[in-house]
Amino acid sequence: PLSLLFLQACNAVAPIFKSPTEQVFGFDFSEQVPQIPTGDRSAPTHLFVHKYPFYSDGTVTAVTYLNDSDGGSETFVLLILRPTDDGWKVIHHIDIDGDDQPSAKTGVTTIHFETPLNVQKGDIFGHWQLEETGAIPLNDEDFFIEGLSLGKFGISADDIEEGQFISNHGFSGGRDYFINITFQTSP
Repeated sequence: PLSLLFLQACNAVAPIFKSPTEQVFGFDFSEQVPQIPTGDRSAPTHLFVHKYPFYSDGTVTAVTYLNDSDGGSETFVLLILRPTDDGWKVIHHIDIDGDDQPSAKTGVTTIHFETPLNVQKGDIFGHWQLEETGAIPLNDEDFFIEGLSLGKFGISADDIEEGQFISNHGFSGGRDYFINITFQTSP
Protein backbone atom coordinates (compact mmCIF):
# COMPACT_ATOMS: atom_id res chain seq x y z
CA PRO A 1 0.00 0.00 0.00
CA LEU A 2 2.79 2.46 0.79
CA SER A 3 4.49 1.84 -2.54
CA LEU A 4 1.17 2.48 -4.32
CA LEU A 5 0.81 5.81 -2.54
CA PHE A 6 4.39 6.72 -3.38
CA LEU A 7 3.94 5.87 -7.05
CA GLN A 8 0.68 7.79 -7.28
CA ALA A 9 2.27 10.81 -5.62
CA CYS A 10 5.06 11.03 -8.19
CA ASN A 11 4.64 13.96 -10.55
CA ALA A 12 7.08 12.81 -13.22
CA VAL A 13 7.12 9.48 -14.99
CA ALA A 14 9.90 8.67 -17.42
CA PRO A 15 8.84 7.60 -20.90
CA ILE A 16 9.27 3.93 -21.77
CA PHE A 17 11.22 4.55 -24.94
CA LYS A 18 12.91 7.78 -25.93
CA SER A 19 14.40 8.89 -29.23
CA PRO A 20 15.09 12.37 -30.59
CA THR A 21 11.68 12.36 -32.32
CA GLU A 22 9.29 10.26 -30.26
CA GLN A 23 8.62 8.73 -26.86
CA VAL A 24 6.24 6.05 -25.66
CA PHE A 25 4.18 6.77 -22.52
CA GLY A 26 2.17 4.28 -20.50
CA PHE A 27 2.79 0.91 -18.94
CA ASP A 28 5.91 -0.81 -20.32
CA PHE A 29 4.45 -4.19 -21.17
CA SER A 30 7.43 -5.50 -23.11
CA GLU A 31 8.57 -8.78 -21.58
CA GLN A 32 5.43 -8.81 -19.35
CA VAL A 33 2.59 -11.34 -19.12
CA PRO A 34 -0.76 -9.90 -17.98
CA GLN A 35 -2.44 -11.39 -14.94
CA ILE A 36 -5.79 -10.93 -16.75
CA PRO A 37 -5.11 -11.57 -20.46
CA THR A 38 -8.80 -11.35 -21.46
CA GLY A 39 -9.15 -7.72 -20.40
CA ASP A 40 -11.83 -6.54 -18.00
CA ARG A 41 -14.70 -9.02 -17.64
CA SER A 42 -17.22 -6.83 -15.83
CA ALA A 43 -16.58 -3.12 -16.33
CA PRO A 44 -19.39 -1.42 -18.26
CA THR A 45 -19.21 2.40 -18.23
CA HIS A 46 -15.80 2.37 -16.57
CA LEU A 47 -13.20 5.07 -17.06
CA PHE A 48 -9.57 4.12 -16.52
CA VAL A 49 -7.13 6.99 -16.02
CA HIS A 50 -3.46 6.28 -16.76
CA LYS A 51 -1.23 8.63 -14.77
CA TYR A 52 1.73 8.92 -17.11
CA PRO A 53 2.09 12.71 -17.63
CA PHE A 54 3.76 14.25 -20.67
CA TYR A 55 6.89 16.19 -19.76
CA SER A 56 6.42 18.80 -22.50
CA ASP A 57 3.98 20.05 -25.13
CA GLY A 58 3.71 17.89 -28.24
CA THR A 59 1.46 15.53 -30.17
CA VAL A 60 0.17 12.00 -29.74
CA THR A 61 0.52 10.05 -32.98
CA ALA A 62 -0.51 6.47 -32.09
CA VAL A 63 -1.91 4.11 -29.49
CA THR A 64 -0.48 0.62 -28.90
CA TYR A 65 -1.93 -2.17 -26.78
CA LEU A 66 -1.63 -5.89 -26.21
CA ASN A 67 -4.45 -7.83 -27.85
CA ASP A 68 -6.71 -9.52 -25.35
CA SER A 69 -6.89 -13.31 -25.39
CA ASP A 70 -10.63 -13.68 -25.87
CA GLY A 71 -12.23 -14.11 -29.28
CA GLY A 72 -14.36 -10.99 -29.23
CA SER A 73 -13.56 -7.61 -30.65
CA GLU A 74 -14.42 -4.90 -28.15
CA THR A 75 -14.40 -1.15 -28.70
CA PHE A 76 -13.08 1.55 -26.38
CA VAL A 77 -12.53 5.29 -26.31
CA LEU A 78 -9.06 6.77 -25.91
CA LEU A 79 -9.06 10.05 -24.00
CA ILE A 80 -6.47 12.77 -23.53
CA LEU A 81 -7.11 14.42 -20.17
CA ARG A 82 -5.84 17.73 -18.76
CA PRO A 83 -5.52 17.78 -14.96
CA THR A 84 -7.42 20.47 -13.04
CA ASP A 85 -7.72 21.11 -9.29
CA ASP A 86 -10.42 18.47 -8.76
CA GLY A 87 -10.23 16.26 -11.83
CA TRP A 88 -9.60 16.34 -15.54
CA LYS A 89 -10.88 18.16 -18.60
CA VAL A 90 -11.41 15.96 -21.68
CA ILE A 91 -9.16 17.38 -24.42
CA HIS A 92 -9.46 14.61 -27.03
CA HIS A 93 -11.98 11.77 -27.49
CA ILE A 94 -10.99 9.08 -30.02
CA ASP A 95 -13.24 6.10 -30.74
CA ILE A 96 -11.25 2.90 -31.20
CA ASP A 97 -13.64 0.63 -33.08
CA GLY A 98 -12.99 -3.08 -32.86
CA ASP A 99 -9.81 -3.42 -30.88
CA ASP A 100 -8.33 -6.06 -33.12
CA GLN A 101 -9.77 -6.58 -36.61
CA PRO A 102 -9.78 -9.33 -37.52
CA SER A 103 -10.02 -10.48 -33.94
CA ALA A 104 -6.59 -11.48 -32.67
CA LYS A 105 -5.83 -13.40 -29.48
CA THR A 106 -2.11 -12.64 -29.39
CA GLY A 107 0.26 -9.91 -30.44
CA VAL A 108 0.12 -6.16 -30.30
CA THR A 109 -2.08 -3.64 -32.15
CA THR A 110 -0.85 -0.15 -33.04
CA ILE A 111 -3.23 2.44 -34.44
CA HIS A 112 -1.65 5.52 -36.03
CA PHE A 113 -3.78 8.66 -36.05
CA GLU A 114 -4.32 10.48 -39.35
CA THR A 115 -4.24 13.77 -37.47
CA PRO A 116 -1.86 14.01 -34.47
CA LEU A 117 -3.48 15.02 -31.18
CA ASN A 118 -2.06 18.17 -29.57
CA VAL A 119 -1.19 17.79 -25.88
CA GLN A 120 0.33 19.99 -23.21
CA LYS A 121 2.89 19.30 -20.53
CA GLY A 122 1.16 17.45 -17.67
CA ASP A 123 -1.67 15.97 -19.77
CA ILE A 124 -2.37 12.27 -19.28
CA PHE A 125 -4.44 9.66 -21.11
CA GLY A 126 -7.22 7.28 -20.24
CA HIS A 127 -9.65 4.85 -21.80
CA TRP A 128 -13.37 4.30 -21.37
CA GLN A 129 -15.49 1.29 -22.21
CA LEU A 130 -19.22 1.06 -22.63
CA GLU A 131 -19.41 -2.72 -22.78
CA GLU A 132 -19.06 -5.27 -20.02
CA THR A 133 -15.86 -6.74 -21.44
CA GLY A 134 -12.70 -4.75 -22.03
CA ALA A 135 -10.23 -4.77 -24.87
CA ILE A 136 -6.99 -4.33 -22.93
CA PRO A 137 -5.24 -6.97 -20.77
CA LEU A 138 -4.22 -5.89 -17.28
CA ASN A 139 -2.76 -6.63 -13.89
CA ASP A 140 -5.29 -5.83 -11.17
CA GLU A 141 -4.62 -4.01 -7.91
CA ASP A 142 -3.45 -7.22 -6.22
CA PHE A 143 -0.77 -7.94 -8.84
CA PHE A 144 0.29 -4.53 -10.19
CA ILE A 145 3.85 -3.63 -11.13
CA GLU A 146 3.47 0.16 -11.46
CA GLY A 147 -0.16 0.64 -10.38
CA LEU A 148 -0.58 3.97 -12.18
CA SER A 149 -4.01 3.21 -13.67
CA LEU A 150 -7.12 3.93 -11.61
CA GLY A 151 -10.76 3.24 -12.48
CA LYS A 152 -14.27 4.46 -11.77
CA PHE A 153 -17.69 2.98 -12.57
CA GLY A 154 -20.71 4.88 -13.86
CA ILE A 155 -19.17 7.30 -16.35
CA SER A 156 -21.60 7.94 -19.21
CA ALA A 157 -20.77 8.57 -22.86
CA ASP A 158 -21.85 12.20 -22.36
CA ASP A 159 -19.31 12.57 -19.53
CA ILE A 160 -16.36 11.84 -21.80
CA GLU A 161 -17.08 14.24 -24.67
CA GLU A 162 -14.41 16.83 -25.48
CA GLY A 163 -14.63 19.81 -23.15
CA GLN A 164 -16.32 17.88 -20.31
CA PHE A 165 -14.99 17.88 -16.74
CA ILE A 166 -14.49 14.58 -14.90
CA SER A 167 -14.17 14.71 -11.12
CA ASN A 168 -11.24 12.76 -9.68
CA HIS A 169 -13.33 11.61 -6.69
CA GLY A 170 -14.29 7.94 -6.40
CA PHE A 171 -11.45 6.43 -8.44
CA SER A 172 -9.89 3.27 -7.06
CA GLY A 173 -7.57 0.46 -7.93
CA GLY A 174 -3.97 0.72 -8.92
CA ARG A 175 -3.71 -1.46 -12.01
CA ASP A 176 -1.42 -1.92 -15.00
CA TYR A 177 -3.19 -1.75 -18.37
CA PHE A 178 -1.14 -3.06 -21.28
CA ILE A 179 -1.55 0.14 -23.29
CA ASN A 180 0.70 3.04 -24.22
CA ILE A 181 0.79 5.96 -26.62
CA THR A 182 3.39 7.43 -28.95
CA PHE A 183 4.29 11.05 -28.24
CA GLN A 184 6.34 13.57 -30.22
CA THR A 185 7.66 16.73 -28.66
CA SER A 186 6.90 20.09 -30.25
CA PRO A 187 9.76 21.61 -32.27
